[in-house]
Amino acid sequence: MKRIIWILAQVLWLAICFAALIEAYKSYRGISDWQVEEGLGFEMIVLSFPASLVVVAGFMLTGMLLGIFGLALPASSKPEMIATWVLFVVAGYIQWFLVVPRIPKWWKNSRQKRHPNG
Repeated sequence: MKRIIWILAQVLWLAICFAALIEAYKSYRGISDWQVEEGLGFEMIVLSFPASLVVVAGFMLTGMLLGIFGLALPASSKPEMIATWVLFVVAGYIQWFLVVPRIPKWWKNSRQKRHPNG
C-alpha cells in the first residue's frame, strides 16, 4: 500500500507540474511573453521549493557570467520557457522523490554513529 501511495504522489506532483506548463503554453501570446513565463516560474519555484532556489541562483550566476562577456540569457520564448520548466521539474523531482525519502535513514544512521550505545 505504501508503494502505491508513493507512486501516486509522484504522478500527482508531475501532473501538477505538467498542468502548470500546459496552462502557460496555452496562455503564451506572441513571440515573447515574459509575464506568462514569470507566472510559470513562480509556480515552479513553489512546487520545487527549496531546491528551486538553487535553480534560480544558477540562472542568476549564469546571467552574471554571461554579462561579463557581453552576452545574455536567451530572450523569452516558448522553447526557453519549456527548458526552464524542465530544470525546475528535475530539481524538484530529485529533491522530493530521491533526497527527502533518504533523510530519515541518513538521520538514523548518523545518530547511531554518534551515539552507538543509545
